[in-house]
Amino acid sequence: MNSTYSPDQWSSDRDLTFSQVSRTAEDVIPNLKQYEISYIGSGWCNDVYSLNNEWILRFPRREEVITHLQKEVCISTVLVPALEETKVQVPDFKLVTPGPSVGFPYPIGIYPMVTGVSAGPNQKVEMSWSNFIPKTANFLRALHSIPIDQFRDIDLPKEETLSCVEWLLIKKDILTHLHSYKLQSLDICAEWLDRCEPLAPYEGDLSFIHNDLSPEHFLVDPEAGTITGVIDWEDAAIGDPVSDFITLPFWIGWENTLRLCESYSRSLDPGFIHRLKYGSKLTSLAWLFDEAQRSNDLLAQISFIENVWHIDLSSLK
Repeated sequence: MNSTYSPDQWSSDRDLTFSQVSRTAEDVIPNLKQYEISYIGSGWCNDVYSLNNEWILRFPRREEVITHLQKEVCISTVLVPALEETKVQVPDFKLVTPGPSVGFPYPIGIYPMVTGVSAGPNQKVEMSWSNFIPKTANFLRALHSIPIDQFRDIDLPKEETLSCVEWLLIKKDILTHLHSYKLQSLDICAEWLDRCEPLAPYEGDLSFIHNDLSPEHFLVDPEAGTITGVIDWEDAAIGDPVSDFITLPFWIGWENTLRLCESYSRSLDPGFIHRLKYGSKLTSLAWLFDEAQRSNDLLAQISFIENVWHIDLSSLK
């Protein structure tokens, strides 16, 4: 048995040893003899490991997040069959409880590994937009077309659209804090937001949405340069379908995002593009502010902003 293990220091209400991970794997996977376990990472909810590059094991970090895993299990029972024809994989979740000998207090999430590598900023994948755009548009169209009554037994939040006043307050708060970091190169962003017409609330049909489609949650084929899977559905909700487009410009750029919208062509309402543009630009600044506040490396967020705003922020690097 080979292993790589890198413990994360994010606060949790239990300890997790490599021995417990190994015993869990042996307990929940039938006829497991030789295996390799690798630590993938930790988020707010889970510590995540891969087993033989075939299975994903997600260990809750706190008792309160077990409900997130339970929600993802229920969601997967709807999504897996509904999205099969898109050829974009989603986790086929199961919730299992390790035996008493393991010594881990909570049930864990387990699913066959979804094919592909993360599209996050640390991955250098040469994308084929001619493949990625139509396949991703088809996936989102199928996702947003699932009747929401299929999720009626799942406790999904309803994402309320923000009023004009709420958007303006968020904009003011973000810009005030960004200026406190003396990021003068962002003046052009502030000027655009000041000129931008406030958003009107969305009043169209609501859809089931992933609600956190950052590049880290896209898996792609590094050779074909196209989407293979979408993971991490714990923030899924019922809401405005534009929510699943807002982070796309961060990494595929505006032109490709607009092409994707054209390919999606699900009777876009008249305000769709305006909500997309405003939401993307405001979100990019919010992410930059959040990273600056936590004193994290800003390079990835600056790259996102350059893609969204078409401006050079090299002075911040």
